[in-house]
Amino acid sequence: MNARAFTLIETIMVIVIIGILAAVAVPRFNAFYALKLDGAMKKVRSDIRYVQQLAISQHTDTRIVFDAGGNSYQASYCAVAGGVCGNSWAAISDPFTRGNLQTYFNTDPQYGGIDLTGASFGAGATLRFDWQGVPQDSSRTNLADDGSVSFEYRGNSSAIYITKNTGRVRIQ
Repeated sequence: MNARAFTLIETIMVIVIIGILAAVAVPRFNAFYALKLDGAMKKVRSDIRYVQQLAISQHTDTRIVFDAGGNSYQASYCAVAGGVCGNSWAAISDPFTRGNLQTYFNTDPQYGGIDLTGASFGAGATLRFDWQGVPQDSSRTNLADDGSVSFEYRGNSSAIYITKNTGRVRIQ
């Protein structure tokens, strides 16, 4: 009789090999998650620096409003001379896409799944720069302490810090 079937030992060996391969591959996914978060952090840092440089070069106030509930941020500049904007803010154009400088992490194809977990800039989640590039809170008060924006992605977390007075932007 010429039976064609797997023995119990062959089946167990295949399961063991698959288990070993899975154990080796799973940590590599975590490295991918860290890379995706790192890419998003660099984009946000770049956007913050761009908004600060725009404030200096255009001699106007600019701001980035971080919305943890909406998992997004958007940038705008003061459309009124003298910096007393009220509701007169206009969207800043993204230098790469030519659209509005904004990111929605829930729907963005490149950064989808990343969570904006919090933003703290004195009196709220709005980072504002005066015409000299000095970081301020939403009420035009210079930051008393460093401001921060926090992000998380699949167990990995990171934050961006904005230094009071100078506006230096760093990732930690």
